[in-house]
Amino acid sequence: MDRKNDFLKILKKNSELMFILDEVSVLNLPNYYLAAGSVFQTVWNYSDGNNLMTGIHDIDIVYFDKEISADSSAKNDKKLEKVLSEKFPYQFDIHNEAYMHLWHNGNKVPYKNTENAIERWIATVHAVGISGNSSNIEIFAPYGLEDIFTKTIRPIYHVDNNRILYENKVARWQERFSNLKIIEWSDEIKNL
Repeated sequence: MDRKNDFLKILKKNSELMFILDEVSVLNLPNYYLAAGSVFQTVWNYSDGNNLMTGIHDIDIVYFDKEISADSSAKNDKKLEKVLSEKFPYQFDIHNEAYMHLWHNGNKVPYKNTENAIERWIATVHAVGISGNSSNIEIFAPYGLEDIFTKTIRPIYHVDNNRILYENKVARWQERFSNLKIIEWSDEIKNL
């Protein structure tokens, strides 16, 4: 079932998120997405009849730029987070995915682009991003949108992911949202 039109209609009802997307669209971040929680939780809030920003306390913005150094990138990210947090009442987490493999002792395989990063996140509902602006939204959802609409939390098996990370993320979502369908982590499935 194609849920793209429903997804876009719901996102466009979230005027705060659309203002943020419009602001991010003019920052000239290469290969950027407003991603993860603020995107899929908008749909969950809509489904639960809540204000569309209920429980959303941070906004994830990811991009991919190998043209600047890791140090310059980290400083720029912090500066942008501060500017956006002063403009909007949310915490912003901005990360250049070109250097995320350096986190946690640098033992991850580097991402090829932002899409490669998103497709390796912890759960299918989490692996979603939007770019463009409020008039022309582009969606990246490598596992589709159905799990978002059915509130099904399904693990993504990847060498960077594990049971503990998954269960911690699930527990945080369960604290804020009801009627979630949890697919348990299976240690029998091999990570990609």
